[in-house]
Amino acid sequence: MKIGVEGRTLQGERYGVARYLVNLLRNLVELEGEEEYIVYLSQPIVPLDFSSPRMRLEVLGRAPGLTWRHLRLPMAMHRAGVDLHFSPSYFLPLVKVCPSVAVVHDITFKVHPEWFAQDRRFRFDRLFWREVKRAERIVTVSEHSKADIVRILGVEASRVTVIPEAADPFFRPVRDEERLAGVREKYGLEPGFLFTAGAIHTRRNLERLIEAVSRASRDLGEETELLILGTTAPFTPPVDIWGTARRCGMEGRVKHIEYVSEEDLLLLYNACGIFVYPSLYEGFGLPVIEAMACGTPVVCSNVTSLPEVAGDAALYFDPLSVEEMADAVARAMEDGGLREELGRAGMSRAATFSWSRAAAETLRVFREIIA
Repeated sequence: MKIGVEGRTLQGERYGVARYLVNLLRNLVELEGEEEYIVYLSQPIVPLDFSSPRMRLEVLGRAPGLTWRHLRLPMAMHRAGVDLHFSPSYFLPLVKVCPSVAVVHDITFKVHPEWFAQDRRFRFDRLFWREVKRAERIVTVSEHSKADIVRILGVEASRVTVIPEAADPFFRPVRDEERLAGVREKYGLEPGFLFTAGAIHTRRNLERLIEAVSRASRDLGEETELLILGTTAPFTPPVDIWGTARRCGMEGRVKHIEYVSEEDLLLLYNACGIFVYPSLYEGFGLPVIEAMACGTPVVCSNVTSLPEVAGDAALYFDPLSVEEMADAVARAMEDGGLREELGRAGMSRAATFSWSRAAAETLRVFREIIA
């Protein structure tokens, strides 16, 4: 069976869907079977850290996004005799040349269209739904996302399969204090800093987080730093990080980095005092599991998929309440025993998720459709 994979998310810096796809492919090619994977790109990429005779990369050349997806990609799959098309990120070609599986990580754009710029609302609402409704199967990453897809998009529950993500095994506890001190020095951070990661988007709730950290710092009489890691999503209304920091007296204590290496990300998870995730809506919330895999205490929102993912291994708050968020952050900051308990529970929780299992379940979906 030939499986055509849209791989353009692998181009450039790899985070979000790119990391999802890398981990899935790495484990798919290790499974027994005769499946071949053709990963289609519009330009060459930095080599992956694995290879297999059952997987090859095919560069189709640059073209405008819609032209590439809706014409160039289906033509290439037709020429290659692809049996199944796998899209790791929502969209499918309008020209259907074979059965397809689309991954719908979440449907934030349907639940909260006000969080998206007007042009992206059209792209996600009209074009997305026109394409994805023709997929033989939709894969999603949590029961919460499946419920939304069934309820809001009107997809039959039998056509939606839940396959959770996992932390890359690379994320693990690091006890080398010299390395941890080095990454703090590199980014100008003090011990005990708070950390959050993910694309900067309205739903990530960063303005309330800055307010909550300011309030928690005042309550504890500490000058706490907050590190925000992530690039600004191109489809979100502006998020006023610096204006909020000035208004809350956090100027100089809020730091923002757009992108770090995987090694530095590992060290930041381990070097911080607490990982805080105040998101208003998540399909899964992979940074939570990555932080837990490092043994880092997690304080996060109690909405959408996050309680499903974090289980009893996180300290929760209402993300709409700055006061409740501040109280949770302050409690974790001042209680060392609680932090140790959350760290241990988080490692156990993260271990319940597996990329090898996710790959096996994804391959089962592929085989069911072809059969």
